[in-house]
Amino acid sequence: MNITRENTGELTATIKIEISPEDYQEVVTKNLKDYQRKANIPGFRPGKVPFGMVKKMYGKAVMADEVNKILSDRLSGYLTEEKLDILGNPLPNREKTKTALFEDGETLDFYFDIGLSPDFKLHLGPEMEVDYYQIKVDDKMVEGYIEDTRKRNGDYTHPEVAGEADLLSGEATELKAGGMTAEEAEPKKIFFSLDNVNDKEIKEKLIALKKEEVLLFKPLEFFETAEEATKQLNLPAGALSNPDLTFSFRLTGITHMEPAKLNAEFYAKVYPGESIATEADFRERVRKDAAASFSGEADKLLFQEITKSLIDLTEIELPDEFLKRWLYEHEENKMSQEEIIQQYPAFAKSMKWQLIENRIIKEHEVAVTEEEIRGYIRSYMLRQVSQEFVDPEMAKKYESIVDSFMQNQEQVQKINDQLFDAKLMGLFKEKVTLKPVEVSYEEFIKLVSSRHDHDHEHEHEHDHHHDES
Repeated sequence: MNITRENTGELTATIKIEISPEDYQEVVTKNLKDYQRKANIPGFRPGKVPFGMVKKMYGKAVMADEVNKILSDRLSGYLTEEKLDILGNPLPNREKTKTALFEDGETLDFYFDIGLSPDFKLHLGPEMEVDYYQIKVDDKMVEGYIEDTRKRNGDYTHPEVAGEADLLSGEATELKAGGMTAEEAEPKKIFFSLDNVNDKEIKEKLIALKKEEVLLFKPLEFFETAEEATKQLNLPAGALSNPDLTFSFRLTGITHMEPAKLNAEFYAKVYPGESIATEADFRERVRKDAAASFSGEADKLLFQEITKSLIDLTEIELPDEFLKRWLYEHEENKMSQEEIIQQYPAFAKSMKWQLIENRIIKEHEVAVTEEEIRGYIRSYMLRQVSQEFVDPEMAKKYESIVDSFMQNQEQVQKINDQLFDAKLMGLFKEKVTLKPVEVSYEEFIKLVSSRHDHDHEHEHEHDHHHDES
């Protein structure tokens, strides 16, 4: 066995593997003798088939199988021994590799082209400045949060007369021409908020409606969208295109929600265990909560900004022609040459990010342990329970649930990726210089949208593949 490597470019090389008879002959002969013992050929007793006949019938196939095994093992072993960091996979060089005849005593030469991972300087430090967009929680937003919380904790009553924002329930029945009930039409129970009725005249009629009274209506007069009208009235596709489609509505109930009052009892209910006595303190606490709820989205955008900056700042040369060929010859790839040329810039950026990410992982020893994953699962299960009240028997039960959960590889991988990205985000915040930029919620949405559109224009998305070696 002889293996040599010849550089064919700055980041490409060709590996030659020579397989001589000494490498395969002994195993091939052994396997053929096994065939001889097991062969069942008409005219011969089991185990009595002449070896020459077995060799003639199966020799080439057995030799080809053994040579392929040797080839795969030696190529993989060589890459490991030489510590070669390659991109993609080795590709057979069909120009240099001659067709194997698999004749007895034949010496075989195989050639493989490889793409080598480039060396580069990583720019991850305080000299790297990145905008850290943070959503400003304004008074309008705080008011919206408070109103929503007051409604969720409000009291419900059922008055005889509806107010402008009350919820109405009743029965809707389809009518045929002339105002009579359509044949086989069954009353459908519906409910809707007067807040969503845009037709002023219809809204006034609904407010004036008493229980058990009936009002005729067109579907889009009651419901805010065609989708809601179709769903509530269980209409077939295209039914709303009929301008004469009419229903009768019989009012059966009115629900009024009285928002919770802003007082100490309400504050304690929303934030149990916290000493909030005044409305000003409550509003400040809500503001803090609102800001915290946006931190995850702000970090997602920050991760994108840092990723983009690292790719832009890091000079990385790739063996482009080799990678295009690898994409074309990869067995899972179904792209044409034209599609590969068109999409290669996006692929190259993704490859550069993967190289950068793997360098960061190795240099900073970023890793997620099994115990951290188990701890995450435990904390998720116990998020509603104070761990100091978990007795030994209950703890044992929880551990068995964790063991069971750990068998679900898909879910475990999701948790691993989530924890990994959190560690990477923590490292970024520690290493780079963050420039806080306060923006409104609307401005933040525009920023996210513009980044998303920009990525699609360049057909570029960052996929995080963590090299576990």
